[in-house]
Amino acid sequence: MEIRNIQKTGDMHYLYLPTSWCREHKISSKSKVSIEQSSDGSLLVSPHITEKKPKHLKLNIAEDEPEIINKLVVACYINPIASFEINLEKEMDFTKLLNQKRLISLESIEIDKKQITCHGAITVSDPESLLKTMTKKIKNMIVVMQKNYDRELIERYEDEIDRSKMLIDKSIISSLSFERTTHAKTIDLYYISLISKDLERMVDHLICLSGKELDFLAQIHEIIDNLQFIIENTNTLNNKAALQFIKKASKIKNFEVKDIRSYDKERIRLSLITIAEVITDWAITKDIEK
Repeated sequence: MEIRNIQKTGDMHYLYLPTSWCREHKISSKSKVSIEQSSDGSLLVSPHITEKKPKHLKLNIAEDEPEIINKLVVACYINPIASFEINLEKEMDFTKLLNQKRLISLESIEIDKKQITCHGAITVSDPESLLKTMTKKIKNMIVVMQKNYDRELIERYEDEIDRSKMLIDKSIISSLSFERTTHAKTIDLYYISLISKDLERMVDHLICLSGKELDFLAQIHEIIDNLQFIIENTNTLNNKAALQFIKKASKIKNFEVKDIRSYDKERIRLSLITIAEVITDWAITKDIEK
């Protein structure tokens, strides 16, 4: 960290930008910079970059396997492009494609014979808020599983959680590709990405449980509630909060995998342990930054 003196002329306060930083970003007397104030009171000075315009992507493929095409469509969707067009070599049964996980929740996707298109895909710029929304939806889904096991509603929650994860990916990739300034720093985007990935994995196994697992669901709800609090207060995240979260996650006992039910519960436990490790890494990063 470099400490610089504040200069004052009349009622104006100013400081000189580091010469090396100006040289690196080609800052001259005609350049502009953007200034953003963070919630902790710090100022972020960024070189003003002419925003790149998202491009139109056109792909021609010979693949006809729905699962593979699904992955390609999702990859196109989460990347920062204005629109995309995928042309297939031959017609396929699109009902099989639409049944693929994650695809049905994507808006603006149009399928017609041998062509898949997307125009005017939404843009998102706040992955931290999306992660908060994701944890809230998981809590709500658990409550439904505990009190009124409505399979259709639970599956709707899963679709929304999957979509939140994709929007987080889209937001982070856009921020890194176009160097847009968000409330989160680059290192924060890294941790947000890891947490959202493991939350989605956990939910994939959570929906397989029955409403009879009340004690286990209560444990998970308590942990996710704690996680939501941490995500909503990342500015004050520290090693003490992380250690408390580790203790909560570690209270879930190991499950000896004997059947699908025990396998799902063990996978949920492992996902939460991984999230606890990420939270700890993030907390130490925050401690270093202070």
